[in-house]
Amino acid sequence: MLASLRRHATAFASAGLAAALLAGCSASGAQEPTAAPSAEGETTSAPQLGGDLTLATSSDLGPKLFIDDFTAETGVNVKGTYAEAGALGEQIRIQVTSGTAPDLFRSAPGYAAPSSVLNLASEGALRDLSDQPWAEHVPESFSRLQSADGKTYAFPTYGQAMLAFYNKDVFEEVGVEPPTTWPEFIEVLDELKAAGKVPIALGLADNYIMQFLPFALAGTLVDGLEPDFYEKIDAGETSFVESEGWRKTFELFFGLIEDGYTTPNPLGMPGDPAMQSVGNGEAAIVVMPSAASPVLAGLMAGGEERMGSFAVPATDDASETVVPFTPDYLVVNADAKNPDAALAFLEYISEPERTAQWAEEVGAIPALSNAEPVDNELNETMQPFLADGRVAPFSNHGWPGGQVSGALMEVGQQVAEGSKSIDDLLTAMDAAYQEAMR
Repeated sequence: MLASLRRHATAFASAGLAAALLAGCSASGAQEPTAAPSAEGETTSAPQLGGDLTLATSSDLGPKLFIDDFTAETGVNVKGTYAEAGALGEQIRIQVTSGTAPDLFRSAPGYAAPSSVLNLASEGALRDLSDQPWAEHVPESFSRLQSADGKTYAFPTYGQAMLAFYNKDVFEEVGVEPPTTWPEFIEVLDELKAAGKVPIALGLADNYIMQFLPFALAGTLVDGLEPDFYEKIDAGETSFVESEGWRKTFELFFGLIEDGYTTPNPLGMPGDPAMQSVGNGEAAIVVMPSAASPVLAGLMAGGEERMGSFAVPATDDASETVVPFTPDYLVVNADAKNPDAALAFLEYISEPERTAQWAEEVGAIPALSNAEPVDNELNETMQPFLADGRVAPFSNHGWPGGQVSGALMEVGQQVAEGSKSIDDLLTAMDAAYQEAMR
C-alpha cells in the first residue's frame, strides 16, 4: 500500500520565519549520574546506557533544555546537528540512502517531504515505536501522519495550528470580538471594513499562502464534516470535484476576496508586507500557521500582549469547528547505532512537564495529550479543541505528494485572478492526487 505511492513532495513553508544555518553541537561528555525530577515532582532515574547518541533536528531550542540533564542521568553523550528543516530533510534523505543517518532525527509529517515519516517507514528505514510508553498519548488525529499497518513510527515533539491572528488594538478600536461562527465572522469583517480597516491581510504574491485560509476552512468542512473523505479518495470512491466540503471551502475562501474582505489585489501583495499591515494596524486579521506568530508579535507596538488568536469558523455551529493542528516529529533510525539511547531520550522528553517546556521554548503547542498546558494565549485558544479532539492535520500533510499542493497554489492563483474556476481547481487537484498515487 505505502510502496505504491510516489513521494516527491515539498516541505510546507511558514510565513516570516528565518532559516537557521547548518551548525554542529555536542553536549558535554558523560558525568556522574544524578536523579532528575519528574513531572509530579518525584525523582526518577533513567538506566545507565553510556555511549554516543547522534541527533539531528531543525533547531537546538528544544533539545538544549534537556541534553545536559539526560547526559548526567544516563551517561549518554548526545552529539547534535541542527539545520533548517529543508536542508536537514535533504541531508537526511542522502544519509538514509548511504546508511549514515543519525540515531534520532527530525522527520516531516505524512508524505510532506521525501524524508518524511511515512516515506521512510515504507522503505523500512524507521524503527516501530508502537510499544513505547508515550505512544498511548499520541492524539488519534495524528494517525494518518505517523502510522502505517497499525504501527507508530514517530514521536510528536510539539504542534502548530492554523489560526486567525488579530491585532487587539484594532478590534478594540472598532468594538468587535473574536467570532465563533461563520455568520459572526462575516459580521466582524463587515464592521472592520466599515471602519476603514482591511479585515483580512492576504499576501497571495507568495503562492504558498494560497494554502492557509483554505486549510483553516477545510479543517471543519472536510475533516470535521467529511471525516472519511481521504479514505474514500484513496479507495477511488470519491474525488475533490465530488467533495461538498472542498467545494464549500473554496467558495467561502474566494468569496472573501470577491466581497472585498481581504487585501485589495491580494495577488500583488507578498506575505511579509501583509503580515506587517496587521502589525501596524492597517489590517486586522491574518490567517497563518502558529509557528509564524512570534514574527507577527514582533511587528506590533505592544508585542505578544496585543496579539490575539481564534479558530477560523466555517459553519453556523461553533461546536463543528475543527482546527488544523500538525506535529513536528522525531523518529528513530531502524539502523541506529545506539537505539536504546534513542528510545530513552524520547521517553525522557515525553514527561508531561518536559513536553510542555519544549513546546513553550519554540513558541508552539504541546502535542502529546497528557502534556501540561502552556500558559499563554495561543495555547489557551487551542486547549478546548485539543481537549475535545476537534483537531485535524494540515491538509497537505495527508496528501501523498507535493503535486496536490502545487496544483492548489498554481490554479488557486488563477481562480483569484479570474482566469480559472473553482471546478478547474478541484479538477487540477484530482489530477495531481492521482498522479501522486501512481
